[in-house]
Amino acid sequence: MRENSGINGKQGEKRNVFQFFCVVCVAVAIVLVLTFPGAARAALRHSRIEAVPGFRFENLVYSWNKVMLDVVNTTSSNNSFEGTMIFLDRRGKTVARANLLPRNIAARRSQRYNAYFVEGSGETARRALRVLWDFNSR
Repeated sequence: MRENSGINGKQGEKRNVFQFFCVVCVAVAIVLVLTFPGAARAALRHSRIEAVPGFRFENLVYSWNKVMLDVVNTTSSNNSFEGTMIFLDRRGKTVARANLLPRNIAARRSQRYNAYFVEGSGETARRALRVLWDFNSR
């Protein structure tokens, strides 16, 4: 009897180790999915626009035909802001493009942009792996 219970005990330990391994794998998969949910958030890794000091962007949302974006002016002066977002696939080919028309942003305020796609759509932008930001300020 003891030998049988010893075998069952080892199998139970193996089963517990396997269950723990499965739980860890699922947890890692969930973390990866939440960290890299796809191309729609690929542009959100940086909290400020590198080419334009004093500005940062928030709340980037793609829909079928437009892009919504909050641009925050962190400086103490009023500035004009405009730009282009270029969505690229894995080969570097442009799959979508959205233009942000010029707007004045008051000092230490944010401005909501509703940009429409001039090339492609929100659906094709979701498939992009990279987003190039070409912003201008005056």
